Amino acid sequence: MADRDVPLRMAKPARARGVLAAMATSLMLGACAQMGGGDDSGLFASLAPEASQQQAAAAQPSDPRKATEYWGEQHSKDPRNLDAALAYAQNLTATGQKREALAVLQQASIVHGQDRRLARDYGRLALDLDQISVAKKVLAVADDPANPDWRVILARGTALAKEGSYREAITFYERARALQPNHPSVLNNLALAHTMAGDAEQGERLLRQAKSDGGDARVRQNLALVLGLQGKYDEATQIASSDLQPADAKANTALLQKMVRRDPQPMAPSMPAEASWAPAVAQSPAPAATTIAQQKRGPSALRPSTMESGLGGQAGGPRATALFTAE
Repeated sequence: MADRDVPLRMAKPARARGVLAAMATSLMLGACAQMGGGDDSGLFASLAPEASQQQAAAAQPSDPRKATEYWGEQHSKDPRNLDAALAYAQNLTATGQKREALAVLQQASIVHGQDRRLARDYGRLALDLDQISVAKKVLAVADDPANPDWRVILARGTALAKEGSYREAITFYERARALQPNHPSVLNNLALAHTMAGDAEQGERLLRQAKSDGGDARVRQNLALVLGLQGKYDEATQIASSDLQPADAKANTALLQKMVRRDPQPMAPSMPAEASWAPAVAQSPAPAATTIAQQKRGPSALRPSTMESGLGGQAGGPRATALFTAE
């Protein structure tokens, strides 16, 4: 269907926000969702050992699981040693044991509660695990005005965005952008916050910039979503097709059109108490629509799986590969 045939006027922001609120918290790339490879490829990938850790780190095994055992032994020998606790938590995280890593950092905070290195790791991991109130408090400690870390600032914005405080989140994202003007994660999150605050045109501009600055499939699919919310369905389908099979891209666009036409009521995201807009997924009353999250399996295959968004699946309804992933 041509763009002009089904216009979506952003003069009715409640409609667009209602559609987006049902899925938006799964769209943002939190501090843990870096793009572009290199030091930004993972939650703790950029956190190289501090100077006091360098000598010990050189002696640890290169295999992640053996390194986890090594640092676990060091931590057991001296639980008050912050360097050992940080390295142990980082390696636990790298091997998928995030809750165990969080427990190590939580214990370390009893003794080293004001240490900014600890607060940085603890806050970002708490955000990744959806412990939003904890993340907000700890990240505030980690945020050093004299030595700002854009990842910490990005994470603070994401915590606010997850709570639905999009305009407040924009303030933090702009701070992160001042430090990393062209980083796709910063531009992506800033774009989605603007979109959720009712300015999809600004969201589109920022996502186009993120896409041209090396944004990955998540940025492209978020751009497709924001284009679709403005009624630009043809372009949305074209962009989505760069990562999805053409049939899946068309199905996503058709699903989005149906959701827009149903004119769902705006929904305020409701978060589970201390439980994962890193981010998090909105827990909200379900409109009569199905959304599916994409997962990469292999270099190019995109497989569908049900998005954890609190949306009820329609029996016999469409099962399209969705445009977004939750990090």
